[in-house]
Amino acid sequence: MRVAHINVTATLSTGRIAVDISRVLEERGHKALVAFGRGTAPAQVPYLRVGSAPEMALHLAWARLTDRSGFAGRTATRAMVKKLDRYRPDIVHLHNLHGYYLHLPTLFQWLAKTGVPVVWTLHDCWAFTGHCAYYTMANGDASRREGHTHRQRTTRGCDRYKKGCGHCPLRRAYPASLLVDQSARNWREKKALVHGLRSLWLVTPSRWLAGEVKQSFLSYYPVRVIPNGVDLTAFRPCEDAEYLSDVWHKYHLDELENRKILLGVASVWEERKGLADFFELASLLGDEYRIVLVGLSPLQREMLPMNVIGLSRTENLRELCALYTAADLYLSLSHEETMGMTLIEAMACGTQVLCYDATAMPESVTPAVGAVVPLGNLQAVAAQVNVLCQAPKDPKACRKHARLYDKALRFGEYVDLYEEIEALMI
Repeated sequence: MRVAHINVTATLSTGRIAVDISRVLEERGHKALVAFGRGTAPAQVPYLRVGSAPEMALHLAWARLTDRSGFAGRTATRAMVKKLDRYRPDIVHLHNLHGYYLHLPTLFQWLAKTGVPVVWTLHDCWAFTGHCAYYTMANGDASRREGHTHRQRTTRGCDRYKKGCGHCPLRRAYPASLLVDQSARNWREKKALVHGLRSLWLVTPSRWLAGEVKQSFLSYYPVRVIPNGVDLTAFRPCEDAEYLSDVWHKYHLDELENRKILLGVASVWEERKGLADFFELASLLGDEYRIVLVGLSPLQREMLPMNVIGLSRTENLRELCALYTAADLYLSLSHEETMGMTLIEAMACGTQVLCYDATAMPESVTPAVGAVVPLGNLQAVAAQVNVLCQAPKDPKACRKHARLYDKALRFGEYVDLYEEIEALMI
C-alpha cells in the first residue's frame, strides 16, 4: 500500500504527525510519501516539496487582500498532483491544507477525478469554516470590547459555519484578511469541493472536534477519533539532577528553589492560549508560587507581572522535559484546543496538570493526574492550584496515563484505518 500525506509542514507540529505515521507505515511493510509546503524536509522519509517561498509569499499577499486563503497557488498544486500521478497512491491522507501553499480546487478536482480514497485528519476547524481555524473565542472577543471579564465568556463562540458563514467576526484572525470578507463564498466553495469526493474518511484528535464536524457540511462523512500520539521515549521524567540544575541556572531560575512552580508552554502565545488569564491568576496567588511561561516573544516578556517569569521558545527537547519535570504543576489556560498536546507531554514527564473545561482539553485529564476547572474562573484555578500543590506528586500515575497516548499505539490506528479502507476498495 502506498500512502501520500499532504500537510503544510513536514517537521513541525502537524508535520511531525504525518512523518511519524509514515514511519509506522514503513515498519508495517507499506510505503509513504510526505508532500509539504514549508520548512525543513523530513529525514528518512520520502518527500515532495510543494511550491516555493516566493509563491507562498504571493499567496499570503493575495489572501490578505481578498480573503481567499487556499484559492491561490495553482501552479505549485498542478506540479504536485502531476508528481502524485506518478507516485500512484492507494490512499491520500490530507492534514492541514491552509498555510498559503495549496490551490484547493486543483487538489480536490484531482482527487475527484482519480477516485483515490481520502483520509483527512482535521487538526483544527479550518476545513469546514469560511475563514477561521478557531472560532470559540469570537464571542469572548466581543465581550471584552464591551468591558466584560473572562469569567463571562462561553466556549460556543461563532457558529456561522453550521449554515454558511458570512459577516465573519474573525476576519482579521488567521488567515487574516485586511480588506474584504469572502467567508460565505469560501464556505460554499469548500463544501462543493469536498462533496465532489467519492470516498472520504475523517479523523479528529478529540471527541469535541468530532462533535463540531457533525454540525458542519462534513457531517455526511464517517468520523473516527484518533488522539495524537506522544513520543514516550523522548518525553519522560528527567532524572539527571545535575542537568536539571544546569537548566535552572541557564534560565536564572535558581532563586525559585523554595517556590512552587506553575508551568505553561506554548509555541506561540496567541490570545486563545490564555496569556491574559495567567497574568490575572498571578495576582491571585501567594508569594510561594511562581509562574514560568515558555515560548514568549521578547515583547511579551517585557510586560510580565513580578511573579511571572518568561522564557523564549526552546527547540531542545531534553531541556523542555527538564522544565516539565521540575514544575510542581502544569497549567493550560487555553480557551480552545483540538486536543491539548502539552498536557500529555507534561504528564509523560511525571507532572500533574490543570486545565479549563473548554473544548477538547478535559478529555485527556482525570482526577488521578490533575483537575479541570470552569473556563475563565480564575478563583477556581487558584483554589485548585493550592490543592494540587499541597498534595504529593505522583509521577507514576501521570506516566501511566500518558501511555494511553503512546505514538506507536495511536499512529498504528491510522495504519489500521488504511488497511480497512484498502479492504473495502477490493
